[in-house]
Amino acid sequence: ESWLKAQGERPYFTNAQQGKGVSGIAKAAQMAGAGMNQRRRDRGMRPRAVRAVVIGFPNVGKSALINRLLKRKVVASARKPGVTRQLRWIRISEDLELLDAPGILPAQLTDQAAALRLAICDDIGQAAYDNQRVAAGLVEIFQSFETITSDTAYLAALVGRYGVDAKEQTGEAYLQQVAEVRYQGDRERAARTLLRDYRVGNLGQLPLEWPP
Repeated sequence: ESWLKAQGERPYFTNAQQGKGVSGIAKAAQMAGAGMNQRRRDRGMRPRAVRAVVIGFPNVGKSALINRLLKRKVVASARKPGVTRQLRWIRISEDLELLDAPGILPAQLTDQAAALRLAICDDIGQAAYDNQRVAAGLVEIFQSFETITSDTAYLAALVGRYGVDAKEQTGEAYLQQVAEVRYQGDRERAARTLLRDYRVGNLGQLPLEWPP
């Protein structure tokens, strides 16, 4: 939060699934439009609803946020990318209108580290990546954070969840060991479970990137 503010940005944190911070988003949008409506009044024009676009990566809860703001389900929302496929204006109230938009990604993902993180977070279609490689990559990201930041929460989360220590081995080796200990050697099942556990928060709130 402090890093974003240092860049001149005002962050608002919200959880659309639980409804946390949702009202703050609506108030912030209306405040952003206050200057616009004042200029309209100065010109003898009537105020109008603030219009904003809900934009971001796929599968981050954009449609879920709109449903929370409306307090009812109006737009389709699911835990997978690609549910929203077209632009649609949604009237939240007399003071606020939001444009629900499909998730956006770079036209070409040339940064493989960024592509890995997007796959881990289920922001790109599953057909575009291999579960086992991505799960192994997740383990190695956890390992790198402990090395760079001395933050033990990452590897501790893996031990606590699967009973297998990720130190001193590659991500592929760790995945194989978890498969043998818990899933009768089924690496694909181990990979899918690890990715799902991270995505739904069973490993805790562990970011994959830190501010520079």
